[in-house]
Amino acid sequence: MPRKAAPKKTARKSKAKPKAKARTEPLLPEGSTRKLVLAGIGLALTAAVVIGAGVGIPALGRNAASRISTESRTVQVWLTRPSWMPQDTFDEVMDRAVDAYGQSIGQLGSLEALSAEPLRNVQQAMLASGWAADTPRVSRRQPTRVEGDEAAAKRNDVVIEMVWRRPVAVVRSGAFQAGTRPGLRDTAVDINADVLPMSGPPETFQNLRVILNPARTPRPTDASDVNPNWPGQDVRDAILLLQLLASEKFATQIVGIDLAEHADERRLLIVTTTGGRVVWGVPPGADGFARGEVPDESKLANLRGLVEATGQLDGGQDRVEIHWPGTVLIDDDARRGGRGGQP
Repeated sequence: MPRKAAPKKTARKSKAKPKAKARTEPLLPEGSTRKLVLAGIGLALTAAVVIGAGVGIPALGRNAASRISTESRTVQVWLTRPSWMPQDTFDEVMDRAVDAYGQSIGQLGSLEALSAEPLRNVQQAMLASGWAADTPRVSRRQPTRVEGDEAAAKRNDVVIEMVWRRPVAVVRSGAFQAGTRPGLRDTAVDINADVLPMSGPPETFQNLRVILNPARTPRPTDASDVNPNWPGQDVRDAILLLQLLASEKFATQIVGIDLAEHADERRLLIVTTTGGRVVWGVPPGADGFARGEVPDESKLANLRGLVEATGQLDGGQDRVEIHWPGTVLIDDDARRGGRGGQP
C-alpha cells in the first residue's frame, strides 16, 4: 500500500539480484537497501534488507555531493540486519530511518546533499528506536558499484553503522506496553535486563529462552521510554544462569528459567524441553555454602553426569535437585525435601 514520505507518494518494490561477477566488492543480496529517488524535493521509497552495510563504500567528498545535488538521483539507506532479528522488527527500524531522512529533505530542497541535518535526524531516530547500544554513526558514502545499476554514479548513499542491543531471553508476564491487549506476552530483554522493543504472544520467539514467573513487571511504557529496566533481582539472576549454561552441550535441552521459587532464598529452576524442573539453587556466583549448597562447578558436573547417565537433563523426571552434596535427588526424594549426602 502506498505510503507518504515527503510531498510525493511512496511505493514499495523488490530489487532483482545482481549477477555474480569476479570482483573485490561484495555482491549485494536481493532487496538490499531502502531506496530514495530524489528529483528536486520529490521522494519515492522502496523497502528492503541490507547485509554487510557500509563494506567497501569510501567516504563521499564535498565536490561529489555538490555535483549530484542538482540532478535527479537515487539515495539508498543502508543498515545491517542482525541475523537473529525478525524481518518485521527490522522493517520498523528501517522505516524510522527513511522517514527521518525524508522529513528533513522536504525543507532543504537542493541543499539536502550538503546538509548534516538529515543525518542527525536519522541518528536521533535510531537512538529513539530502542535498539542502539551506543550512538550510531550516520554518514553519506559513495555507493558500492553494483552491476546493472546505472544510477550508481549519481547516488548519494546514507550508511548507518550501529551496534545493536541483543536479546538474551524473553520474560513471560502480563502485558505492560501501552496500547497492548491484556494477557501474557513474551518481552525481549538484553544482558542488563533492559527491555527491548520486541514482544509478542507466548512462544513467538522460538530461538530465545524464556524466563517464567517474574515477581514484578515494568511500569506501563510508551514511546518516551523504550528501554526500561526490568525491576527486581530475579530476572537478573535468571539471565546470569542462562549465560553460564549457554556453552554447555546440554543447553539444547533448556527451555528457560522458572522463578516460581526465587522468593525462597533466590532459588532458580531450570526448565527442560520435556517440561521437567531442575533445581539449580542460588544464582551463579552467589554464596550458597551456608545453606549447604555445592559450588557452581559441582552443580555443572552433576548436570553433565545426569545427562551422561540418562540422556536427559532432568533424568526423565518432573523435578531433580542437583545443588546438594552427594546424591542427585530425583522426583519423590526431592519432593520430600531430602538433602543428598547431608544428614
